[in-house]
Amino acid sequence: MKIKLTLATLVVATVFAAGVAQAGEFVPAAGFGSQYGDLGGKFMYREDNMAVYVGVGIGGAAVGFHIAPSAGSQHVFGAQYASGSDVFDSKSLLLATYDYHFSGFSGRGWTLGGGLGTADYDGGRRDGDSRTVAVFNAGYKF
Repeated sequence: MKIKLTLATLVVATVFAAGVAQAGEFVPAAGFGSQYGDLGGKFMYREDNMAVYVGVGIGGAAVGFHIAPSAGSQHVFGAQYASGSDVFDSKSLLLATYDYHFSGFSGRGWTLGGGLGTADYDGGRRDGDSRTVAVFNAGYKF
């Protein structure tokens, strides 16, 4: 629970700081995976080599952040909290993520990635369980 609160606080603080700075850009994306609410869209605020995002889709929603070594880097690392994933039949996911941006972090185009973390289950046979999961994401930045 403390990890979720810390991650949520970090994302809110980053969004607030980005809103005050007003030096970045907003980037819409669509795709499949936990970053996109299983199947849906993602709206990022990107500044230099970092971004914060909100994803909403058919199966759930997500918030998270990305950090790249440089704005032109193809390798991007981050963290994410997703709620209500139908793909994993879970109540929530907390993940460390890696994405590969074919046209670089600051460019438009295809991204492939994944994440590793925990899934909390609510209901059914696994009620109250927490399991380690690996996820896959594929999307396109417009």
